[in-house]
Amino acid sequence: MRELWDGVPAHSEASGWHWVEDASGLRPLLWRGDDWPEAADRREWEEGVVICAPSDLRGARYFGPVDLPDSVADRFRRTRLTTPRRSEPPVSWTRRLGFR
Repeated sequence: MRELWDGVPAHSEASGWHWVEDASGLRPLLWRGDDWPEAADRREWEEGVVICAPSDLRGARYFGPVDLPDSVADRFRRTRLTTPRRSEPPVSWTRRLGFR
């Protein structure tokens, strides 16, 4: 009998892709680790638009991290792990309407 997985990947502090198999089949899922830009979205799984808690994957099989080519891993870090920068600070609606 195999050991049950708790839904948390190896090296859970780092965001990245991992191979997971459950009733939906074997597929890569994105783990949002402690380095994820939005703090409220950390320590969750992402599959497209679906977000799952680790407890949702208890009983699934975990096969480990996806081995990404360096160029793909670098692009992932640049596009998904950075906070979008604004060229100007946001303008409040009251200022925009001339109340201040």
